[in-house]
Amino acid sequence: MFNNRHQDNFRDGSSSDRSKVTIIAHGVRVEGNFTSQGDVLIEGDVDGNVATTGMLTVGPLAKLKADVKAAKAVIAGTIEGNLFIDGHLEIQATARLLGDVTCETASLGTGATLNGKVIIGTKVATPSVIKEIENRRTKEHKTED
Repeated sequence: MFNNRHQDNFRDGSSSDRSKVTIIAHGVRVEGNFTSQGDVLIEGDVDGNVATTGMLTVGPLAKLKADVKAAKAVIAGTIEGNLFIDGHLEIQATARLLGDVTCETASLGTGATLNGKVIIGTKVATPSVIKEIENRRTKEHKTED
């Protein structure tokens, strides 16, 4: 099912030419920071940071220990790190996320695990608004003690 899904993302998403997709295949391990100007499909392991101006697709067997920045993303694997997605983030049922998430819009599949702070609607939540919310939370925690 996932293989058909990520192929659909490349047909309907930001890349019309599959030859411009960077693929980290299952069984491949990348250590260090990884940057791409196009779409990225990760089905292997990454230990470092990942940044792409295109669509990021993380397969169900993929394991990332990385902060991630992408234009759009479909996550089905495991990520330990923070996600910064400019547009839509799709978290599929098999996804396991441990870290903070910031995105414009999101969908969460039944059964997915997400442990971290989530900010959806970044255009509305400017950095000053986010800082104000964090300050309120800090004050609330202090009054509870």
